[in-house]
Amino acid sequence: MRRIRSLPTILSMAVLLTLCGKAMAAENCTKLSATEPLPTAAQHWRIAKVLFARNDIFDLNSKHSVWFHRFANEYHVITSETALREDLLFQEGDQLDQAVLAETERLLRSRRYLRHAEINITAYCQASQTVQVTVQTWDNWSLLPRISLGHTGGATKANLGLSEDNLWGTGNQAQIEYFTDSERDGYKLQFHSPNISGSHWQTTVQYADTSDGESYRLNLAKPFYRLSSERAYNLDIFKEIKDISEYARGDVYNEYKSNQQLIELSSGWSFWRDSDSVQHLNSGVTLDERQFDLNSDSTQAAPENRDLSQVWLSWEFLQSDYRELTNFFLWNRVEDVNFGWQGSLRLGRLLESLGADQGGWHWQVSVQKNFVINDISWLVGQISYSQLHRNQLQEQQLFQSELRYVRHLSAQQVLTAELQWSVGKNLFRDQRMTIGGDEGMRAFPLYYQTGDKAAIASLEYRYITHWHVYQLLDVALAGFVDAGRAWDNPQRPAGPDDDQNLAGYGIGIRLLPSHSSRGSVISIDLAKPVSDNPDLSGWRWRLIAKKPF
Repeated sequence: MRRIRSLPTILSMAVLLTLCGKAMAAENCTKLSATEPLPTAAQHWRIAKVLFARNDIFDLNSKHSVWFHRFANEYHVITSETALREDLLFQEGDQLDQAVLAETERLLRSRRYLRHAEINITAYCQASQTVQVTVQTWDNWSLLPRISLGHTGGATKANLGLSEDNLWGTGNQAQIEYFTDSERDGYKLQFHSPNISGSHWQTTVQYADTSDGESYRLNLAKPFYRLSSERAYNLDIFKEIKDISEYARGDVYNEYKSNQQLIELSSGWSFWRDSDSVQHLNSGVTLDERQFDLNSDSTQAAPENRDLSQVWLSWEFLQSDYRELTNFFLWNRVEDVNFGWQGSLRLGRLLESLGADQGGWHWQVSVQKNFVINDISWLVGQISYSQLHRNQLQEQQLFQSELRYVRHLSAQQVLTAELQWSVGKNLFRDQRMTIGGDEGMRAFPLYYQTGDKAAIASLEYRYITHWHVYQLLDVALAGFVDAGRAWDNPQRPAGPDDDQNLAGYGIGIRLLPSHSSRGSVISIDLAKPVSDNPDLSGWRWRLIAKKPF
């Protein structure tokens, strides 16, 4: 009779057989490169394994690599696999869906702490009818000392603070900042979590103490974060006390105190969906109260207090037709641009029982669509219209439209033309349109013209250089022409240029932080206004950091 083998021997053989089985399974799997197509037969197999390839901020093998690139990689906490896995819209064991992989790519690329993300099928196994998916990401530098000095439209802006957009690699954001500009100075504290423990709930907590008041915000929401989302929820609590300045030709002619309190609670449902589009129905209640008072610098009466508290119902339509483009709004980046139809309609009923000063109706509609003209030309369009009708007050209306034409003259040259047109009727004084400085007319001071109506046309030529400043900044050059006007403001003091169209032209440098989580474009412009106002003679320089090109 044979002796029974010892327990350690049996365990060793079991481990050996398991390893051999895995090796044999691996032999039956075929590896794929990123450019190789997946066989048709494997299009709907199951995902057996999800691998992660996390890349640090800088490529140390680059010939432009220097000491601070190594320093940054060493002291940066790379995005954790847990944070990446929580954002995935698929998991191991799910049936393969290429559209879901692409949707997850877009979600990951929208995270500011990631410079880029790719999801590829890297192997398929005939025997088990499974595939292997690899999620590859490249981190941004996320710990940012916020030290900036900007000058635009005759006003100086400064920021001093610290912002971490990827706290300990979790994807959470924390910020402390001191700021000063033409309106106010103060400090701000903020925390934001875009995906709490993989639940796709998100929260924002913010507090600001300023020279003219304070503000705070608490937001807890679960949005329609993917095309197949069934429900959405939102709670928003906001309060802000501040001084509002009224401008004419860049100078303040009146100030008043504003106190806004807002609470909104809503819920949404997905009630119709197909392979590339979805419709949502949302309902909610909004408590919106705004009070206005005089301050020591007031020269005119304060606006009337208002309370627009209401219950509302909205409908949304989203068609998903995303294209991966470069040099569209930014440059040297993969940009996810949706060419599908997007629209919304919201109808609100003002109720005195909720605190509204009068009963009435408030409805808003918006439509957005991007069009492909040909392989090198695109058209970006959006329009919106809102109407506020209260029982004993004048009806208010606001129509806004924006049309942008983008054409690639070559791989490095881009031409953009933009037209903005806004027409309002009986707008609130604190909601009038302004142009100048940041608002489209780059050669003029901030808030140079204000009114219920405004129109701006801009033409810009961009040359994207091959210059890279130590992998920190991508450089582009620009030349531009702006023309526009804002009018219909009975409170504005009379003066030059009131009834004239404005125009200006200039040249500029654009600097894009290529490995920064904020991704704001630093624009340095030298511009000359065309105006009869003698105070605006000569060239003016402008420095500002903002998202668009």
